[in-house]
Amino acid sequence: MRLLKNIGWTVLSRIGTQGLAVLSNILLARYLGQEGFGEYAFISSILLIGNAFSTFGTDMILIRSLASGENLFTLADGFLLQLLLSLLYVAGVFAAALFISVPLSLRIYIFALFPFALFTIFNINLRARQEMISFSLLQFAAVFAQMLAVFTLLIFRADMNTFAIFMLIAHTSTALFAFVFRSSRSILWRFSLPGAFALMKNSASLAVIGTLRLVYEKIIIGILPQLAGLSATGIFSVSSRLTDAGKLGHLSAFTAMYPEMARDVDFGRQMKGLRSLLGLAFLISVFVFTFAQTIVDILFGAEFISSVQPLQIMIWVIVPYVLVTYTSLGLVALGYERPVLSSLLTALLFCCYRLSASHPRLVCAAQHLRFYCLK
Repeated sequence: MRLLKNIGWTVLSRIGTQGLAVLSNILLARYLGQEGFGEYAFISSILLIGNAFSTFGTDMILIRSLASGENLFTLADGFLLQLLLSLLYVAGVFAAALFISVPLSLRIYIFALFPFALFTIFNINLRARQEMISFSLLQFAAVFAQMLAVFTLLIFRADMNTFAIFMLIAHTSTALFAFVFRSSRSILWRFSLPGAFALMKNSASLAVIGTLRLVYEKIIIGILPQLAGLSATGIFSVSSRLTDAGKLGHLSAFTAMYPEMARDVDFGRQMKGLRSLLGLAFLISVFVFTFAQTIVDILFGAEFISSVQPLQIMIWVIVPYVLVTYTSLGLVALGYERPVLSSLLTALLFCCYRLSASHPRLVCAAQHLRFYCLK
């Protein structure tokens, strides 16, 4: 009963937050156009990969530790480690700017990793303690702050660089709200460098899994600006974000399920709830595939109508996504990270091989797509 209640709260939270997120993306796409929305998708992807890198798998380790009552590591250990890794990633972005072209908007927005670290730690604490109502409120507050940033952009008719500043302010405000919201915030200042490094060593496998998974999911967004320009990136991003919206119910369920998997070793082994999740995933895929053109036209307008075909292909990923994510979370909850890492690394290497093998065809397709966008 408690699990169903937590899933219910997270699903409702996801519906609300994703609803605002979709509305934000619609407003941004219509205001920025293909090229501007492509730049936003690009810098968001780099930031998400950075967040996965700086989190370093500590969310899974800390949730598993706190939920099981082991308390091997503290939230302060995780917070210190995330701050250090965020600093390293930010330095890497600025170092890359010395050799390649890096948008100013990214050099501004990348500093959001620091408030992300604070926000992530409080989310970890809430998830481990199964306080899903508070967790849901924080998620909604974060998306609401981003929505305000979008409205500010529209009101002042600003450009992408200014919008990056607005978003940085929004993330910082959300982190400060989470800091004030939680009475346990004092534990964050009990820093221990040896504890942080011990946590880093313990979470190394999960860090590789989390970072590689984000790279695997965002690799197309990362290479499209070079192959076809920002306009094509914007078109692809619309399809990608609508597909992500189709996953929101399942993502909510997994958010609540993982602590239960860590607490009850038989939960994942018995595949509880998997059939229902797979059935729902199939129905969502069928619905979006059938009405893809209507969805894109109503939400994003005729300028993004070429996103329909990519969406009709990508939407079918939800079914295998559910199966893979459920299995991966079950293995991680039991402490078996190596099979998850091996399978993900194999998939990523195969993906990179196929991309390199078909590079001339990708360039040709990208040129055609760029020509279509310019017509």
